[in-house]
Amino acid sequence: MAFFDRLRRLVPGRPPSEPLARGTHHLERGRLDAAESAFGEALVGAETPREAALARNKLAIVAIRRGDRSRAVEELIAALEAEPRSAAAITTLGNLLLEDGSVAQAIVHYEAAILIDDVYAPAYHNLGVALHRSGRRGEAVRMLRKATRLEGRTSRS
Repeated sequence: MAFFDRLRRLVPGRPPSEPLARGTHHLERGRLDAAESAFGEALVGAETPREAALARNKLAIVAIRRGDRSRAVEELIAALEAEPRSAAAITTLGNLLLEDGSVAQAIVHYEAAILIDDVYAPAYHNLGVALHRSGRRGEAVRMLRKATRLEGRTSRS
């Protein structure tokens, strides 16, 4: 799987037409300006609070990649104002907490994201990482395995 992820980054592919997918395509390839533009387009075209929250979460990830944490936090606040039950935004907040060394708080955020969306693989993966850092190895392995199963299920559909 990792081989194909690497290969996908190297082999030029046609960007998808839908703004959120196109932004993700660019983000995966490190094209932050193009990703930000596409996510901005997705935000303007968002028809539901959920779509707005997804676009804002992606804009937060672009800001994180640029090292602009204050902008990332602003985008995440806006995402959660639009959709308080955004598992993606809650997981991204958990990531920021984990980076800051607040492992216990990160775990709380990942668990909250899983309660909201029990098939959101990134929350399980990041929970596994955080549990490992806190010394809870057995639980970490279970969460990482669950994330792998969920990722496999979504890549086949």
